[in-house]
Amino acid sequence: NEMSSPLKDVVVRQTLPSDKQVLMDMVNEVYESCYGHLWIKDRKRLTASRFDAYHNKKELFVAVDTENNIVGCVRMSDVDENGRELSILAVNPHYWSRGIGRKLVDFVIESTKSANCDFVSVEILFPTHQSDPWKDRLKIWYTSIGFQFVQDVNFDDSFNDDAKLLVTDATISVYKMYLK
Repeated sequence: NEMSSPLKDVVVRQTLPSDKQVLMDMVNEVYESCYGHLWIKDRKRLTASRFDAYHNKKELFVAVDTENNIVGCVRMSDVDENGRELSILAVNPHYWSRGIGRKLVDFVIESTKSANCDFVSVEILFPTHQSDPWKDRLKIWYTSIGFQFVQDVNFDDSFNDDAKLLVTDATISVYKMYLK
């Protein structure tokens, strides 16, 4: 089955200004289908202004196939001088389970090692009072590739701007991969 085999020859590169609309559409489609039930209607994970800010800081990367089609993305940002955070990991649903998410995470890990940093962190938003199969799957996946649970943080305490857009109480679970 071609759809389940790893996608070969995928390259990770920094975003270009011309990637904006395709990337916003892909990220928002993925986040809406997987996590839309946690947010107010029409909340966008990647807006034009956020794309511009992340692109200008050189924090946003895309995975492209041999025809330069965007098949996934990830944001890599500095936490402090010792570590980086991985966020906005999204893969076009037509390419799920083909190694693209892992390739993007590996790109962040290798870039972070090259910068002589100590860790990569990722934060997963969980509804506080109910289980969530997508989030449970993410937790298992990140743990399976070497991330360790660090702590839970109340979403209201750390992300006031976005917290008012949630339709449920939520907790951020912080995971880290230690590189040294």
